[in-house]
Amino acid sequence: MMDAGSDLSGGEDNQKPARKKLKWYWKAVAFLFFGHTFLYMAMPALNSFGIESIRCEVSAARPDTSFGGTRGSASTAGVLVETTDCGKIHVSEGVNFDNQDEIAASFRAGSQYEFDLGWFSRVVTKDIRQGIPSARDYRLVE
Repeated sequence: MMDAGSDLSGGEDNQKPARKKLKWYWKAVAFLFFGHTFLYMAMPALNSFGIESIRCEVSAARPDTSFGGTRGSASTAGVLVETTDCGKIHVSEGVNFDNQDEIAASFRAGSQYEFDLGWFSRVVTKDIRQGIPSARDYRLVE
């Protein structure tokens, strides 16, 4: 005669406890976190295609340094260009700490410039509060 609760019968004592399901809001938080991380990591690649030129009137330009990495350990030289019709644009291509003052001084206030912006800078950065697009290239329009 077999006992109903024995190991061979597969009774209640032998069953694993039901696994708790992850709440939907934790899944949403994880999706947003990993989605944001992926977008941040893919930003240079997303900014290298779909390049279009925009024409803007420069009002001022000044040297600017971007900080990033752990505890601000990485810094990048650049020039922050302020325009009357396009907002602020960051230029870092070809800019280093040795020539950043010279490049900032080369912008002429009141002149029209064409800035080449990649897809990420044109589409995504404009919707981010205080986002500043990065120009891949620029030239004076005469």
